[in-house]
Amino acid sequence: MLNRPSTPAIDTESLELLVEMIGPDEPAAILDLLDTYLGDSARQISDLQVAFAAGDMKNVHRIAHSMKSSSATFGALGLSKYCEQLERSARDNCSSGECAQQVAHVCSEHLRVVESLTSERARFLP
Repeated sequence: MLNRPSTPAIDTESLELLVEMIGPDEPAAILDLLDTYLGDSARQISDLQVAFAAGDMKNVHRIAHSMKSSSATFGALGLSKYCEQLERSARDNCSSGECAQQVAHVCSEHLRVVESLTSERARFLP
């Protein structure tokens, strides 16, 4: 397992780099980005579960790839790693038989990320 429950869901250094890039004096832009990620990733998790249940490994691969990149941008490094593992497995049509467990890891880690980013989001509110 990549992340232990005691490991933070969000790498604060990575998140702070994003905040600095946007500009700490632009809280509305930061909130917009966080809200976009939170909404998009929730939809992706739902789509991932549907695709996996349908045996659509092409879409599982596509969604895992997309989530891998966007999650890393927001400091969700553990989630990004889980997505990377799932992406590789889905590319091989889950021949290793680990996809169900990997999807479960992605979904549970996503919940931790949402909780952490929602908490971080509060500091940018007016």
